[in-house]
Amino acid sequence: FVLSAKLLIGLIIWTGCDPYTQDQYTEQVVVEAYLTSNHSLTPIRLSTTGEATEIYSFEQFALRGAQVMIWVLKPNSNEKDYRITYEESSPGIYQPTELQKVQSGTTYQLEVFHPDYPDVEAFTTVPASFKIINPIPDTLYYQSEDQLTLELGAQEAENGQNYYIINTIAALPLEELLTPFYREFITDEDEEETQQSLSELRINSSGILSEGNFNRNQNGNVEIRYPWLAVAFFGVNDIVPSLIDQNLYDYIRSESVQLGGSTLSPGEIQNVLTPIIGGVGIFGSMSRDTARTLILPLEFEVP
Repeated sequence: FVLSAKLLIGLIIWTGCDPYTQDQYTEQVVVEAYLTSNHSLTPIRLSTTGEATEIYSFEQFALRGAQVMIWVLKPNSNEKDYRITYEESSPGIYQPTELQKVQSGTTYQLEVFHPDYPDVEAFTTVPASFKIINPIPDTLYYQSEDQLTLELGAQEAENGQNYYIINTIAALPLEELLTPFYREFITDEDEEETQQSLSELRINSSGILSEGNFNRNQNGNVEIRYPWLAVAFFGVNDIVPSLIDQNLYDYIRSESVQLGGSTLSPGEIQNVLTPIIGGVGIFGSMSRDTARTLILPLEFEVP
């Protein structure tokens, strides 16, 4: 799963924005772990929070020597089925010791133990797998009237509604290929800032899309209009719709407020919603599908 740069920055923000009420600062474990349906288990990143006056770097705050495992729970039960252990491959990076594919609809329990910190625990239930049903054109024309609609064969949510994120991943994140909207943001940047912006924009997110804002067709598939705002670069792009779990939904929507996505004053901004018991961070899951297309400027369209 690919997340926006803002989402990753949000984990850093925790080092200076305590999501809990405390009389004084208490150092905590920070978790960054994601599961993707039908994909292999990925590394887990562990670090610690720092004082608000400290400059954050993962390497500096990496958590060494933790005991890390994920339990697969039995269906419709809190009973543990089997355990997958993780080993530290580099400071703060923990790799699974066996090859396992993530199962949709399954609940996973993360446990982290370290002698210097409280025990850490978190749960996630992986969303059901889905597919892009409709064929995606080989070529799309940016901001044309014939806007792409993604037909997703996703099951209806048992409670509430499904939430999606559509990421667009550019094959060539070059300045000369920037779409007009994003080109305006880097016009006055120096070379170093420009390269950083290009790197961050290579993977561009639509933000959370609520299924309730879209329709299900007669076949029961949800239809989502592909937002042109998700396209940062012309050229070959992967379009990656993801169905996210409750943990990711809660974290992303509350994190966006922390990063300035609200008119609330600082004292009124809600805390970041984290599913981590005994620490902070994110342990979330998603299912996804991918389509590839060539996106060209509208003036290239053949009448």
